[in-house]
Order: sequence, then structure tokens, then C-alpha cells
Amino acid sequence: MTDRARCAVPFCRRTASVDEGFRDGEFLCGPHWRLRSPATKAAWRDHARLERRNPGHAMEHPAGSAGRLVRVALAKEERALWEATRAEVVEVAMGVSA
Repeated sequence: MTDRARCAVPFCRRTASVDEGFRDGEFLCGPHWRLRSPATKAAWRDHARLERRNPGHAMEHPAGSAGRLVRVALAKEERALWEATRAEVVEVAMGVSA
């Protein structure tokens, strides 16, 4: 089962294709993704809005430009948001908090 990536929630049996860019433990299946709190959903919406307003990859912008700085900051924010979301969803799914 090497061509499938597992959901980040322990004991979840759902998988996704590695060919689609998913990595093992680095995605949340649909039922678990919906367990996010309203505040976390709003944070993801705000982040998506900023990404739409600042398109492209960071390396597509000239070094030191405002566009590159914004994209680098958005990448860091996305990673932190993902870590917080994954922790929150795992806690809710495992019954640690609600």
C-alpha cells in the first residue's frame, strides 16, 4: 500500500493517492477535515483569500520584492495553520477535547 497516503488522524483507515501530491500523515480525510472549529475554518478562508490576492510561487518574484516577501510569509503561515489544524482535529477525533 505504498501508493496511498493515510489520514493524519490515528487509526483512521482513509487514504488518498500519492500521485495527487498527498504524503502519508500530511492530509485529513473529508470527515476529519469537517471537524475543524469555526475559528479555524475562518482562518483558512482568510489565508485562501490572501493567496488569491497574491498569486504565484515565491520564487517567481524577484529577490527582495514585496511579492516574494508576501508569498514566503504566506507559506510559513500555511504551515503553522496546518500544524494547528491537524492538532485540533486529532484532539477532537480522539475525544481529548471538543
